[in-house]
Amino acid sequence: MEIKGIVEAIDDPSLTLSKAILINSLYELQAWCTSIVAQQADGTIVHSRNLDFDFANYMRNITYRAVFTKNGEYVYDAVMFAGTIGVYTGMKANAFSLSENQRWPNSNILGLVENLFMMAIGYEEISWITRDALMNCDTYDCAYKYLEKTPVNSLGYFILAGTEPDQGAVISRNRYGAAHIETLNNATGQWFVVQTNNDHWEDHGCYNRCAAATEHLKSIG
Repeated sequence: MEIKGIVEAIDDPSLTLSKAILINSLYELQAWCTSIVAQQADGTIVHSRNLDFDFANYMRNITYRAVFTKNGEYVYDAVMFAGTIGVYTGMKANAFSLSENQRWPNSNILGLVENLFMMAIGYEEISWITRDALMNCDTYDCAYKYLEKTPVNSLGYFILAGTEPDQGAVISRNRYGAAHIETLNNATGQWFVVQTNNDHWEDHGCYNRCAAATEHLKSIG
């Protein structure tokens, strides 16, 4: 209904309902990203990300920061793209921040078919799950549990950061649960986590962007 409402509000023949649905399925088609959560010496948590689409110049023109409210009260902030209703990058002030990255099986034909099939039978898009977490959770722990277990229509990585020491995690998702979870653990020297689009826990899984980000973070110390 939200997508239909966007089409009706714009009221332009160039934006049909089918095009609007396609726009809202960008993640299920292709996206490349890097997300980092790091803990500074004073315990402050830093969360950074980029979102690498092949059509960056176009995306810049439709990107905006949104502040979501309910009954006049603040709920969360998000970086949004005009015409989309899902959230790829968001923050709930004084609670947690959240980004999502594509997981590599999405980029092959079989993965794409599986994504579209899951959408067709009613499972929510991963960017809608992100939005639900920001809307309904008020704590890091609530968001962590929700993102770990809620069924999604496509594979992905949820990168979550809180406001307290060691509140940082990469939740690598299969469609019905977590495939792997990596968390901050300052006691063991794990003061940052990096996620690109590969399963880093696999042998030789951290390369290219992952390896470069890891090297630079270690050099900062």
